[in-house]
Amino acid sequence: MKRWSFLLVVLLFPVGSVSGAEEGAEFRFSKIIGDHMVLQQGKPVRIRGWAKPGAEVEVTITRDGEVGAAAIGEATEEGSRDEARIRKDDGSYSMTIRYEERNAPEMASQTVVAKAAEDGSWVALFEPVKGSFQRSWIIARSDGRTVAVRDVLFGEVWLCAGQSNMEWKDFNRKRREVSSANFPGVRYVAWNDSSYKPLDDIRPRVSWRECTPENAENFSAVPYLYGVFLHRYLKVPVGIINVARGGTTGDTWCLRDELDGIDHVTVTETLRAYDAETAMWDDPEGRKKVMDEWERAKDAARAAHEERVAEAKAAGKPEPRLRLPKEPQDPRNGWSPPAGLFNATVMPIRWLGLAGVLYYQGENNVFMRWTRYEHTFPKVPLSFRKAFGDDDLPFGCISQPGWGRFGTDPEVEAVTGGYAIIRDIQRRALKNDSNAGMIATYPTGNSYIHPGEKFPVAEYASLWALARVYGEPVIHRANEFKEMEVSEGKAHLYFDADPVVYERWKHIENNASWQVLPQPYQGNAPIEGFIIAGEDRRWYPAEAKEKRVDGTWTIEVSSDLVPEPVAVRYGWASWPTGNLVGRDNLPLATFRTDDWPIIEGVSYSAEARKAADDRIKALQERGERLALDRKIRQMEIDLPELERELHQGDADAQLRSKLERIGRILEGLGEDPWLSNALEKGRPELVKNLEILAQEVEALRAGLEDGEPKASSAD
Repeated sequence: MKRWSFLLVVLLFPVGSVSGAEEGAEFRFSKIIGDHMVLQQGKPVRIRGWAKPGAEVEVTITRDGEVGAAAIGEATEEGSRDEARIRKDDGSYSMTIRYEERNAPEMASQTVVAKAAEDGSWVALFEPVKGSFQRSWIIARSDGRTVAVRDVLFGEVWLCAGQSNMEWKDFNRKRREVSSANFPGVRYVAWNDSSYKPLDDIRPRVSWRECTPENAENFSAVPYLYGVFLHRYLKVPVGIINVARGGTTGDTWCLRDELDGIDHVTVTETLRAYDAETAMWDDPEGRKKVMDEWERAKDAARAAHEERVAEAKAAGKPEPRLRLPKEPQDPRNGWSPPAGLFNATVMPIRWLGLAGVLYYQGENNVFMRWTRYEHTFPKVPLSFRKAFGDDDLPFGCISQPGWGRFGTDPEVEAVTGGYAIIRDIQRRALKNDSNAGMIATYPTGNSYIHPGEKFPVAEYASLWALARVYGEPVIHRANEFKEMEVSEGKAHLYFDADPVVYERWKHIENNASWQVLPQPYQGNAPIEGFIIAGEDRRWYPAEAKEKRVDGTWTIEVSSDLVPEPVAVRYGWASWPTGNLVGRDNLPLATFRTDDWPIIEGVSYSAEARKAADDRIKALQERGERLALDRKIRQMEIDLPELERELHQGDADAQLRSKLERIGRILEGLGEDPWLSNALEKGRPELVKNLEILAQEVEALRAGLEDGEPKASSAD
């Protein structure tokens, strides 16, 4: 991408107000077109609006200030004015930062004539424009009326979608970051909405805002930080369109046509139920029936409340509260219905040019909806690309942060780690997509579903965009797993490297391990985060270390309890313990080498959810037992090894240690009331033999103290 150098110029003058163009009843721009917006550079420019059906509309894009100011004057009926003269001195101090470009690209004014269709919509198509901090005007005229918007920049436009971690404003270090958020070249607009049918235009009024300390207070954290990172590196204007809504599922971010093509019960049943509900509300009689039932339910609640009040008064108790049933909500504009957010936020702006989509969602599919996500998430990037008519539209997916309990046993996480499953679904769906990337962020997590560390999230995302979308020479990821080979009871994992890292070290024949393998972020520390399984598909914590195999550095993964490994996973947990990073401390993405099926998590009906809940609960309880069994078996291996290390060259000491362990085990049998009672009732002969064994052990221990083992009385 060509760059233009620029300087920051500080202008000191009082701030006045500038009126926007009035929206005509029949003649207007699409609502996304507004003052201070950013349009995508380097792609054909489309401007959309409405006029009388069949009317001709003359649309102009210009940087001619006199033409622009005159158009604004026409639109507001205040006469032609230069914008600088509108700012009147009221005696107060203000500071505004503006950009001064050197060798800025020129843009000739362009005018095209469009014709309104039968529904009144029109689209004007312009030649691509190079990015610049020079302000432009967009002017449209038809039937003697004029509408215009000012201070339009050309640069990089990113659409941000997803749920609450993309929507929330708060983040660590916000106060000291936002206080210096003077980036007028970064522009931000946000809204969210839902509809059961695709909309032609945005329903709410929206306003583009310049990035100032005052405005940035209300910008969502990840989109704001992401835009600033790109802006500072690329040195072009950046426009952020944020349509995220908290608590949404993956299917609401899909085209309905794509959902209709999925043949799986979790999707078909969800669509069937939703369609039946919206059909009832579409029918006036059906809607009346719903509301009548609600009125009857309220009457019943009031009657029951009166009875409780009478009973309370008779008993001298406080009067209970009246709780009425909630008013039924129109499902046609529900919170997160199938295709709902896509219909209301993406479809109305599908004609815009974009640099790409940044997506941050999945948390809501953790809760017994991951089986549906397996089928719907692959349709998300496809839906955005179809809507915008760009098969190569970049799609960056921010994967889930760590959340929940830290260090949970792998036997339990393997069947209940919903976050791990969501990350895995995203990884597999995007693995072979050359225009997409999964951006690993699990180290940013904590015990709260909305972690405060948004800086690294936005930074990792911007590095992906700079490298993969803009071709900049930056390190944007850690090493990626390539393949696994098993030999002599050990699994050897092979990794590639970020392209920039590869170019840096490829000329060296004998690389050090740190040049070609991910490393613990703590430095010279044990590698953490791997689990391993054999043919029985039972997962165990694994030991991992660097190992050169036939001249190539690998990570060797093994367990004493898995003599013949067949599968390895890294970071398979809701809150992974993995500590491996690539260059620049970028986290190694979680992965698995197996393709074993994932336990179902479904919620398309009460019966299906209960059945899935019961299965998962049983598997979780089994996992807890397996974890205890594994810990005991591992101790049985570890203790003899520890004894040998502790008593090297001293056979008597080793024997004494073992006898003491046996003695403690036998004592433990007698100290467990339930076990002692069960043995006395069901296995009396075994109790007698255990008593004999205890005497034998005591005799051996006494013999060692005297220097010679003694025979017991049982002999």
